[in-house]
Amino acid sequence: MQCSVTVGVDVGPGDGIVQLEERVLQAGRVAMRAALVAAVRASEEQHAACPTCGASRGEPLRSHGTKRRVVLTRFGRVEVRVRRQRCRACGQQFRPSQACLAELEGANVTPDLACACALAGASWPYQAAAHMLRDLSGAQVSAEEVRRLTTAAGTVEAAQQMRAAEQVVAPTADRVRREREYPAGAALVAPVERVVVGLDGGWIPSRDQVGGMEGKVGVVATGSEAVGKHGRHRLRPRRYVATFGSSEQIGVLAYAAATELGAVGGAVEAREQFVLGDGAAWIHTQAALHFPEARSILDWAHVERALHQAIRAACPGRANRARRRDWHRAIPDLLWHGDVDGTLAALLALRPGRVGAESVSRLEQAMSYLTTQRAYLGNYAAWQEAGEPSGSGLVERGVGVVINRRMKGQGMRWRRANADAVVALRVRELNADGIADEEDDQPSSPPAA
Repeated sequence: MQCSVTVGVDVGPGDGIVQLEERVLQAGRVAMRAALVAAVRASEEQHAACPTCGASRGEPLRSHGTKRRVVLTRFGRVEVRVRRQRCRACGQQFRPSQACLAELEGANVTPDLACACALAGASWPYQAAAHMLRDLSGAQVSAEEVRRLTTAAGTVEAAQQMRAAEQVVAPTADRVRREREYPAGAALVAPVERVVVGLDGGWIPSRDQVGGMEGKVGVVATGSEAVGKHGRHRLRPRRYVATFGSSEQIGVLAYAAATELGAVGGAVEAREQFVLGDGAAWIHTQAALHFPEARSILDWAHVERALHQAIRAACPGRANRARRRDWHRAIPDLLWHGDVDGTLAALLALRPGRVGAESVSRLEQAMSYLTTQRAYLGNYAAWQEAGEPSGSGLVERGVGVVINRRMKGQGMRWRRANADAVVALRVRELNADGIADEEDDQPSSPPAA
């Protein structure tokens, strides 16, 4: 059975393409809404028999009028008058449109619009997402409905991601059996030479926790490609993982992503494995647990930032500008070439005679940072010359892409469950596209000369 609708567009002699596009768009949406009403009516004609006893249309069936049903679709709000009938043979009441509208599950938002709301809500603030859907497709949905649908879809996605990762870490007996029975003659995936894992955290304001809460992000990459003419490169293939749960969860997710890329967990693991981070204890713990063969490296950007902050605090004021400029060049250069003792000695020389000022606090923090993270420091210049990673720009940018761009808007405060749902949707879309962000990854840079 087919149903058809007619589209009418008014065209004036002075109308340009802008006016015509808008009129065609509006006429098309009106036609789509009319077509949906006609399609539901056609479906009712095809399901006119009683679902209980099978009595067909005619004398055994009696009409009990219609009931108004509002359906929210991607092309707008549609009002359908669904029929109600009663079977005289068995006494049962039924609606012929029940089979057609069953996928709504008693709600009024179509699954297609629900997916669009979840994608838009994970990309923009909910109010902006609702306006975007209305402007682009004509969907009439409130910001609160976008929030609800985003949270619902993201909660399911986060659970699926965690469940799949846990199955990789602790496979079931059936999975182990299938892997053992893998055909001997089947083609094997070429082993991965290198895997780089970046782990970092990003803080956002929280409704549940004073001081905010930390979202943990991981980036796993097994290759890179040159971009442009200035030494820029893009890490690919790569996978992003994120959660506002525990550090154990991000460790499991990162290991599962590395397994998916063929870097770990197989008969042949990547020959070179690196874990980059800012020195947080949870990063070292998860690296040792899931990537025991990897070399853990303290991200150069974090180290350099700590040094510059200590120098600025120890030598404040315009009178120390020239001296401060010299230290900004000399001290990071020492550490860049692996001279940790020389760096600590230079920082110690900046310690003022009297204690209690803020400068001492910043300086002591930097010296303590280098001392406690000494096992993860090294000759960054040699690492870069050998083509090895020395900076976690990939995961810092990942925190920006996955968390900051969506969740650090003015006035935003998040509940943990809602935040976890949003980042699950964001990493799903990023990984599906195969693109982690719109910009290129930057190579680690040596201290400014």
